[in-house]
Amino acid sequence: MTLYDLPVGWVWMTLGELADVRGGVTKGRDLSRHKTVEVPYLRVANVQSGYLDLSVVKTIRVKADEVQRYALQPGDVLFTEGGDRDKLGRGAVWNGEIEGCTHQNHIFRARLRTRDVKPQWVSFAGRLPYARAYFDSVARQTVNLASINATNLRAFPIPVPPIREQRRILARVEGLYKQSQTARDALE
Repeated sequence: MTLYDLPVGWVWMTLGELADVRGGVTKGRDLSRHKTVEVPYLRVANVQSGYLDLSVVKTIRVKADEVQRYALQPGDVLFTEGGDRDKLGRGAVWNGEIEGCTHQNHIFRARLRTRDVKPQWVSFAGRLPYARAYFDSVARQTVNLASINATNLRAFPIPVPPIREQRRILARVEGLYKQSQTARDALE
């Protein structure tokens, strides 16, 4: 994949350079010999493109000593592993909406290591056309399902502008989103 030239002050960085990327809890494990706790968890259906659908959140039993390892923190960026091709790398920012929540292994969480990149910027970058092309190019296809792995996600290139530019662009995008939502509501 060829990356395009960026404006002065912007740089290309991979998600792996910016964040710790990890998978989540695997469903169906035999936990009969372990002390477990039940926690809420996010499924692929909960992670949409740019937002979380928390209308149905299920629970899962996990080893008590793994709760902290899988617990989501505000600012984590969540990416889906796959499904239909349009769902590859679909992502949103976790803002701590449900205390003690975790995520299943078909969702990756990226926890940023720097304050110079906003989680919302990373999520936004994942929705851009070049990102969709990237995820499509690295996906594994089996029958009707496509998937990406943690290595692919860590290699995902992100154009990173200075933090002030990130804030300005994100504010503009949010304003446009609100306008389009208002227009859709008026048509209903």
